[in-house]
Amino acid sequence: MNGDTAKNISKRHPDSEEMLAIWEKCEDVREGQTAVHEAGNVYLPVLSGQSNAEYQAYKRRAVFYGAMSRTVDAFSGMIMRVPPTVDNPSPYLDDVTGHDCSLTEFAGEVLEEVLVTGFGGILVEHSPTVQAVTLAQAQALGARPYLALFDADSVINWRMDGKRITQLILEEEEYIATSEFEGDEQCFYRVLDLDETGNYRQRKFIEKDKYFVQIGDDIYPLMNGKPLKEIPFYFLGDADELPLLVDLVDLNVSHYMTTADLENGCHFTGIPQPWLAGVQLPDGVTLSVGGVNAWVFPDPSAKAEYLEFSGQGLSALEKRLELKEKQMAALGAKMLSDSVTAETATGASLRSTGEFSVLAQLSDRVGKVLSRACSFMHLWANLKPVDIKLNTDYLPSKMTPQELQALVGAWQAGGISSMTLFNNLQQGELIAAEVTFEDEQAQIAEQAPVLVAPVVPSAAK
Repeated sequence: MNGDTAKNISKRHPDSEEMLAIWEKCEDVREGQTAVHEAGNVYLPVLSGQSNAEYQAYKRRAVFYGAMSRTVDAFSGMIMRVPPTVDNPSPYLDDVTGHDCSLTEFAGEVLEEVLVTGFGGILVEHSPTVQAVTLAQAQALGARPYLALFDADSVINWRMDGKRITQLILEEEEYIATSEFEGDEQCFYRVLDLDETGNYRQRKFIEKDKYFVQIGDDIYPLMNGKPLKEIPFYFLGDADELPLLVDLVDLNVSHYMTTADLENGCHFTGIPQPWLAGVQLPDGVTLSVGGVNAWVFPDPSAKAEYLEFSGQGLSALEKRLELKEKQMAALGAKMLSDSVTAETATGASLRSTGEFSVLAQLSDRVGKVLSRACSFMHLWANLKPVDIKLNTDYLPSKMTPQELQALVGAWQAGGISSMTLFNNLQQGELIAAEVTFEDEQAQIAEQAPVLVAPVVPSAAK
């Protein structure tokens, strides 16, 4: 890649270009007040006639309400309250990134990206190793496959041949030391493609004098000593689809602007403001407000009073805030609403089933993407593929004492097996999700036998 073509490495895919501002807005609102304040008039327009100093004070007084952040945390927490289930676990899943990040932790990061932007992807990588070494030697040297998550705005461009990726451009940053104690973040672009022979190739470019210059050699990742014939990158969604919570984000920004107006109004109407009538002050004379200062005017008709705020202006803003908070609660941020509605258990179950159907579909989609990525990672390590499922039971409901008694009774009567008993106890959340049947049996076997005092019949009279 050279000449004019090298100018266009940073050019975004049309779908990415169109959605970038929306993704950035969702990310800022997810991050909270600091990011929203730093964006300035992107989310809080300057009022007519405001000076820069007045605007900065206006912005500082505004308080950002973290509805989006709490909603993402709540939805992610609902899904991740039960660890993912895996049919073929391996040590690689205990640290999927090579940086002490378990599958459960990584799944949480993926879920957050899907909830916030709905896009991004997972790249399966392999730590550098000498091409001539065997798999056993590579493992002895610590070379291993791992997963890397790329957020929506890091996926710059892509080309597809049907469902197969033929070219992918990713934006990354790395820390470059400039001295013994200092350094800078440097942006670079990784170009992943299938070359003219169909082999998977990686190249790295940095921008220099308005062109992009390749640094380092072409890299051809190998599996069992042979070049790969596919790019192991897995999209988290479609770039042209709006994020799931974009309506909540827009309402959150609107709430922020109303809060700014209310806080601004309270600031100016809440500070006591004296006014004078019939007073002519000599040039250079000022009046000080305070308990130790006296104002003496020779004109007996002079008046001095304080302005008092009247009218419904601020109460209208307060009502707008209350309305928007209720609307945000209806869009998903239920934890922001203080009102609790009484309803029957059946009604709550039906309401939850409909409400969480979108969340269940999202959970299923993320599980499938993780399955594909982890299966390729396993394939690279000569292990079996995996099937990963994320939790879709979002309402904790422990087994009742009556249900437990009936279940144990059926087991004691030989109506169900020990495995069925265990599975039901686990689904009823009486046994931790990560405990296996074999673990439970081993713990039972290690326990000291419970001694029960024999019942001695009383002597007949």
